[in-house]
Amino acid sequence: MTVRSAGGAQRLLVAVAFTSILGLAGCSTLPPADLPLAQKHSWETSFNRGDSAAIAALYAPDAELIMSGAAPIHGRDAIRAAVDDMIKSGVKVQIQSDRAEVAGNLAYFYGSYQVLSKQSIVERGTYLEIWRHAYSQWHIEYDVNATGAPIARGP
Repeated sequence: MTVRSAGGAQRLLVAVAFTSILGLAGCSTLPPADLPLAQKHSWETSFNRGDSAAIAALYAPDAELIMSGAAPIHGRDAIRAAVDDMIKSGVKVQIQSDRAEVAGNLAYFYGSYQVLSKQSIVERGTYLEIWRHAYSQWHIEYDVNATGAPIARGP
């Protein structure tokens, strides 16, 4: 992943530190009952049905969406606009959660994703989402996506 600003590097370090702290705390990799599993799964289903408003509602008002090769996207409204542009391109997503942990009011999901056109897989990558539970709700604070190796293109 290419980090384009000092702020982006700091956010990535926060994500790595958070992951390490959860590991040192002895958190289980099995999803605890209080993880926002239904909300997490709704990102994929909302995207694939074209509902950018539902996706934006998953994010905290001051959340950040960080994608490989792009400047960080700040705030729920800007994230909704970016997701809406992705939806309008006609692609669909598949998201796999490989690890999920919770510690107090913080949780994270780590896994892989694929972006698909009608003909093929157009992108593969890995993601890390950090969620915070506040005011009786879970919201995504940071959503970091790193594109994997380029997909081989057919003739």
